[in-house]
Amino acid sequence: MAVHRSLAWPLSWVAGGLIVYATLHPWAGWHWPGLGGIHWLLPKQSYEVMSDVTANLLGYLPFGLVLCLAWLRSGRGPLAAAWRTVLTASAMSYCLELLQHLLPGRVPSVTDWILNTVGAAWGVLAALTLHALGLVEVWHRLRERWFIPQAGHGLALLCLWPLGLLFPPPLPLGQGQIWPQLHLLLVELTEDTPWQDWVLPDDPLSLWAVLPDAWHGSIWAPELEAVTVALGLLAPLCVAGALASQRTLRIVLMAALVLAGIVFTALSSALNFGPVHAFSWVTLPAATGMLLGASCAALLVGCGRGTCALLGIVVLIGLLVMVHQVPSDPYYAETLQAWESGRFIRFHGLARWFGLLWPFVALLWLVARLLGRDAPAPARAGANH
Repeated sequence: MAVHRSLAWPLSWVAGGLIVYATLHPWAGWHWPGLGGIHWLLPKQSYEVMSDVTANLLGYLPFGLVLCLAWLRSGRGPLAAAWRTVLTASAMSYCLELLQHLLPGRVPSVTDWILNTVGAAWGVLAALTLHALGLVEVWHRLRERWFIPQAGHGLALLCLWPLGLLFPPPLPLGQGQIWPQLHLLLVELTEDTPWQDWVLPDDPLSLWAVLPDAWHGSIWAPELEAVTVALGLLAPLCVAGALASQRTLRIVLMAALVLAGIVFTALSSALNFGPVHAFSWVTLPAATGMLLGASCAALLVGCGRGTCALLGIVVLIGLLVMVHQVPSDPYYAETLQAWESGRFIRFHGLARWFGLLWPFVALLWLVARLLGRDAPAPARAGANH
């Protein structure tokens, strides 16, 4: 029988990763202060900023909530799930506070550690309340009815997909253009080594210039842009089709994803460039591409889950190929990264990495679903087999 995989586990990893990223950002200027510079007993600061107090308290609440739910879904009792979650959150907070000794401008604080632990405890209390009310069991029964047993990571992918749109991609919904970033990273990592000649172009300045546009001057440029946008929209819809067991649920999920794509793209434009530019991305090729992607999704409603997974693999490969033909301007990306008006909503660049990596993670998940030996879902009215 297929193993049930809780959605809470991947979400707890994401929540923990967000905390680590936010605590240690910008991940630069590391230095070793010596053993005498690391105080294992965290110091008490002379004053506390209210915004920091609130952030420390609320930042760990979602982590405590989802991690406690994950332990509960793994068969642990309420007491065992509670102490495991609080202990894990407290230990992680303590380690992150110690690491701040290695970052200039960062100050460890015992108050932060206590607030983080209390915030996680509030999350545990919320999780135990949901469990006591039976709401967790209700969700479990609905999920067994609606989704395949291995849907946990797929549902997490669908939840994270809109977040990657908060950093504007080179084309609307055109996520996954990672090669320019990897190229620059390889050049930096191989600096002053014999291997740098392998990755450094003949003209090093071309690394920071606008990459060549394979579509420039082509009469098919609008059509190619529309196809890329359509593939960007169709990718999460294929993931939804591969994990949903019922026809009606597929329609609801796909409609919600189309709406999320529009809303988050408009939100990104509004917060990064100003409210008047919220829909400046709606060009004729972009609108045509979204209509094409949504129309193709209608064909997925009646397909089997294996077919949706196979089509999703083809769509994602096509998206990655197409989006790497679009020019990328590192100067534009760095300017957008530092733009104060959009820094908060993009979570200091983390949204960009969501957008860059999402197609690759989704591709791996779809391949696993296609090659896996899933137990067949129970037959129900409206289910697709």
